[in-house]
Amino acid sequence: MKIKVYFATNRQPFTEPTGSRIVGFGSELGPIGGLNVRYGSADVEVNLKARTNVMVASSLNVADEQLIFPEGATPQLGSNTIFDALRNDMLASKRPTIAFIHGFSNSFINAIERAGWISAFYGMDANMFVFTWPSIASPLGVPLPYSDYAHDRGTASASGPAVARTIRRLHDYVDSLPEELRCQQSIHLLCHSMGNYLLRNALQALLRLPDPVVATQTGAAISAMVPIGQNEPNPSALRRTFDKIVLAAADEDADAFDDPAKLKFLPRLGQSVSVYHSSKDWVLNTLSAGTKFNGPRLGNEGPDNMATISDKVTAIDCSDVTSFAKDPEEHQYYRVFPVVRNDIVQVLKGVPQNKVTNRAALSQGRYRIKDNK
Repeated sequence: MKIKVYFATNRQPFTEPTGSRIVGFGSELGPIGGLNVRYGSADVEVNLKARTNVMVASSLNVADEQLIFPEGATPQLGSNTIFDALRNDMLASKRPTIAFIHGFSNSFINAIERAGWISAFYGMDANMFVFTWPSIASPLGVPLPYSDYAHDRGTASASGPAVARTIRRLHDYVDSLPEELRCQQSIHLLCHSMGNYLLRNALQALLRLPDPVVATQTGAAISAMVPIGQNEPNPSALRRTFDKIVLAAADEDADAFDDPAKLKFLPRLGQSVSVYHSSKDWVLNTLSAGTKFNGPRLGNEGPDNMATISDKVTAIDCSDVTSFAKDPEEHQYYRVFPVVRNDIVQVLKGVPQNKVTNRAALSQGRYRIKDNK
């Protein structure tokens, strides 16, 4: 099956020799320190039975932009082109969109192909939109060296403001639409591995970006909102953007939902937050926590203390249903194991957390996916 994947990226673009057309994106931050975001789409040919997902080489389409324009004209924004395409589909087909932020060790093509695979594997009849940030792809089967991990962690941190700008651009786009042109469909957010660390940095950027609509709704003066660069977060700068937020194998600190400088205010962006974790995750146990000097990881045991964080957050333990045979790092379970996929899809479709099938309740806000073998 052929899956169309929409994307936004702050990677460095590659152009053909004449410089007139973008033909790909690299592993380094793009213009303006990675703040510049380009939008586009590409097709992925997915064969679930053969377990293949290949980007169609001729399908890459980077939306045109014209930011310098004659007096009296208006700018041409690539974001408008892609958001228009998504809105038209969501309006006509009445289907949602899944926004995806990938983890470390992914090239641009890897990210597009993975997004296509997830779309087909989840089988939700949803649009797929990926924010692909500058990550280095290691050869298959070769352990990721420390220098590559450090590179990706640095670019993930630096890409936070670009994701925040993308979210704010979406807000501006939706706010400009008359009511009858709004699709009224859900946008879900799915983050994997280091993509969750990027999300933390995006959230912190959003906390420091004034939002005129939110300021008006809350009665806050825009001039009183916290400027970019100051340390004090301002939750009134946030607005609901997503329906369901899913964090899978998060390479993020276990105390993230207790800390205002991390993910404490993330629940304000969505209706619910589901944290999928596994104590058997080799990447988080060994690579991140064990050799990269990070502390306990959110993707290992879930949030530190459910009693002290937002009741929108639910933790789902996948430890019983992953296997070394199918996923040697036991880090990709959200896109490898159907039993985990089935749980996530129920959440995305709006099944209440206490009604999702094949789960055992452990304690307040904590569940374990059952192994039915």
